Amino acid sequence: MSDKRDSETSQSIASNETEECDKQGQWSELPSLPLENIYSFLTRQDQFNMSMVCRKWSEGYGSPSVWKTFTFDLSASQVSKDNCKVMTFVLKYSRMFRHVEIDCIQAMKRRLIKSWSRYFIEFLQILTSNSQLQSFKLLYLSSSLTYIGTPTYKNICRAIADFLGSQRHLKRVEFDYCSVEFNEGVEFLRKLTENSRESLTHLVLRRFVYRKLSDREQVSNLLQHIPKLSDLPSLKTLETDYSLIFENMVASQSNGIQTIKSCKTRVLSKIILHYCHINPEFRDLRGLTSTDWRFLKILCPDLQVDLRIITLSETRENVEFLIVPNMPITRLEYIISDFDEEEGPAVIFDHLLSCNTNDHLVTLHLEGRRHMQFLSSTFIPFFQACKKLKCLKLFINSSTSGIDLLLKSWQENPPESLEKVTIDVWNIDKNDYPILMNLTSEYVPLLELAGLNVRVKLHVRRIIS
Repeated sequence: MSDKRDSETSQSIASNETEECDKQGQWSELPSLPLENIYSFLTRQDQFNMSMVCRKWSEGYGSPSVWKTFTFDLSASQVSKDNCKVMTFVLKYSRMFRHVEIDCIQAMKRRLIKSWSRYFIEFLQILTSNSQLQSFKLLYLSSSLTYIGTPTYKNICRAIADFLGSQRHLKRVEFDYCSVEFNEGVEFLRKLTENSRESLTHLVLRRFVYRKLSDREQVSNLLQHIPKLSDLPSLKTLETDYSLIFENMVASQSNGIQTIKSCKTRVLSKIILHYCHINPEFRDLRGLTSTDWRFLKILCPDLQVDLRIITLSETRENVEFLIVPNMPITRLEYIISDFDEEEGPAVIFDHLLSCNTNDHLVTLHLEGRRHMQFLSSTFIPFFQACKKLKCLKLFINSSTSGIDLLLKSWQENPPESLEKVTIDVWNIDKNDYPILMNLTSEYVPLLELAGLNVRVKLHVRRIIS
C-alpha cells in the first residue's frame, strides 16, 4: 500500500510539472500583437526584464512598436557611469524611433553635467545617422546651460542643428525652456525648415531663445533666415512666446498685398501666443499691427488665436501693444497681479471692444490676484457683446467683486451662447461671506434652471495669528 501511494504521488507531481510546462509553453508562444501590446504598458527596465524570459519574448522586444517612442531621460546613476547601458540600446534600435522626447532636467546636477553632455551629444549623433523621426521634443535644456562651458555649449548646439538638418519627415517639433542664444535658435529653425517644411504640422517655441545679439546688423541678417509662416504650407498649429522671432514670421510676409495674393492659402488654424512680463526682449519688439493680422488672416482663412497673458501690472500701453484689431482671438487668458483700481479693468474691456475681440471670443479666463473691483461697469457690456462666448472663468481676489451684478444681468438677459461658468472669489472677509453666500444661493439655481452650468466657489480669508 505504501509503494502504491508513493507511485500515485510521483505521478501527480509529474502531471503537475507537465501542466506547468504546458502553461509556460503557451505563454512563450504568444502571438506578436498581444506580446507587443504587453510591452507597451511596461517601463524600459521591465521591458528588458521581460525580454530575458525566452527567445520569443526577446524577439518581441526588438519589434518596431516597442521602440517607436523613446524618451531620453538619463538618471543620475546612469550618467555617472563610464559606459551607459542605455546608449547600447539606442545604437541598436534607433532606426525604429519615430517619436523622441529629450528631458534635460537631470542635467541640473552640476557634478554630472560633463558626462550628461557627452551622452546627450552622442544620442543626437546616433539619431542623425540612424533615424527619421515624425516628432521631436526637447525639454528644459536651459537647466543645463548654466553649468556648461562655451565649447560644450557650441558642441551641443552643433549636434542639435545637424540632427534637425538630417530629418526629412518631422511633423511635430517642440522646444520647451531651451533658452539658447538668438543665433543658435535661428539656425535651428533654418535647419528644421530646410527638409521638413512640407511635413511640419505642429511647432512649439516656448522660452526658445534667451536673448538676441547686441549687434543690430547681425540680428537683421539672422532674421532673413527665419521662415515665414507662408513658407510652411502644412503647419496647422504654432505655439510660441510673443518674441522677435514670432514677429518676424508674421510681419515679414506682410510687405504688400500682392505678395499675399501670389501665395496659396495655408492650413494654419491655431496660434497659441504667450506673453509674460519677464520676457527680456519685450522692450525691443515693434509690435504687430492690424495690417499684419489682416494679411495673415487672408493667408490663413481658418486662423484662431489663443492669447495667454501673465503680467505683474497692466498699463494701457501694454494692452494696446498686445491686442490689436483683426486679431482673431478665440481664447483669452489674462492673469494680472496688480491693477490701477480706477483705470485697469476699464482699459482692458474698452480696448477689447474697440478691437472687435468680442466677435471671435469663445473662451475667456480672467484672474486678478489683488483687491480690486474686477467686474467693473465695462465688463458686463463687453460680456454681453460676446455673442460666441461659451466658457467663462473668473478668479477674483476680492470680496467686493460685483458678482451679484454679473449674476443679476444673466438672469435679466440670459446669454445665448454661454454654456459653462466658473467663478472663484478669494480672500473674502468672514463678515462678508454670508452676504455673498446668500446672493449665490439666490441666483445660481435660477441660472441652472435656465440651462447655464454655473459654479461659484467662495474662499474665506485665513487669519494668521
